[in-house]
Amino acid sequence: MTDGKERIENLPFSEADRGRLQEIMDQMPLIAEVTNADVFLDILLDEEKALVIAESCPAQGTGLYRSSVLGAYALPENEPAVFHAFRAAVPVCDLKAVTQEGRAVRQNVAPVFGEEGRVIAVLIREKDISTDLKQQRKYEELARSYEEQHDPIESARAGGAGINELREMHHRVKNDLQLVASILRLQARKAEYSEIRETLEESVGRVLSIAAIHDILTYNPGAAAAVRSRAIMEKLCESLSALIPPDREIRLLSEGDDIELDPDTATTVSMAVTELVTNALIHAFPPGSAGTVLLTVRKGTLFHAVTVADDGIGFEDAEAEGLGLSIVRSLVRDKLGGKLHISSGDRGTKVSFDFQNK
Repeated sequence: MTDGKERIENLPFSEADRGRLQEIMDQMPLIAEVTNADVFLDILLDEEKALVIAESCPAQGTGLYRSSVLGAYALPENEPAVFHAFRAAVPVCDLKAVTQEGRAVRQNVAPVFGEEGRVIAVLIREKDISTDLKQQRKYEELARSYEEQHDPIESARAGGAGINELREMHHRVKNDLQLVASILRLQARKAEYSEIRETLEESVGRVLSIAAIHDILTYNPGAAAAVRSRAIMEKLCESLSALIPPDREIRLLSEGDDIELDPDTATTVSMAVTELVTNALIHAFPPGSAGTVLLTVRKGTLFHAVTVADDGIGFEDAEAEGLGLSIVRSLVRDKLGGKLHISSGDRGTKVSFDFQNK
């Protein structure tokens, strides 16, 4: 890979913006040396395509690429961090991606702002993670082998139990969970203090998120092996609508790709989404206000991404964590092997996390 610069005279930017891009290009070799990583500058062509206009790698290090990728395209399914940084105009750190040559990397992406305050490009730093992924897969195979030997559903299959027995098992679990949620909701209504009421309502959401998975497993004969993400998100929107405060007009919507998840991953994703939605319902919209909470699923080659975005009032300290965010961070890190990303401003809050495509 070379340190060459793409000519920028014909780019659709003002003279000042082209000068800004040229300044960054001049600094890229130094950035590559200091970070010991490959560095790229991309511009957005449309919603589904970005163009590499500059690249640099550390002179003393080993680049990740066999050949130059100047003039190559970046795609959302392979480099979600690039497109998130363009759309949200915020830095994105440590998100997984796949290079144009099919290599697994982690990307740090920072938006580059032009003279009118809009994002004109993104600066990308990439680190190789292929070795880490191979090691992770070995651990996962060992864990999966152990779980299959101790999983009651797998034992039921091995013992000759049919789909009706498995369906009945999920139906009983769902009913039990809904009973627990009803008891918690009744206690919340009778709670004297608002803090206790909010805590109980949050617990209702947690229970309902798990019940939603068992509801899908109950009525979908093929769901014992895979659960559709669209069904999960629609079910969560339906269940969590019950938690919308009566003095607020909030819509819960879902969109994006429909992907298959194993039941364990589906349950973990549901719990994480429930925490994020509950946080938004409680904190993003003042009494008497209206707004939208949008759940989005994006399919990737190696990793999928889930985003919960609201158009509420935002919050100043994006690193401040209550119990809900602590739970989400733990679920994403320990159960999904991903990372949480938070951005917030006066136009709302976006929280996203990624997890491996198994």
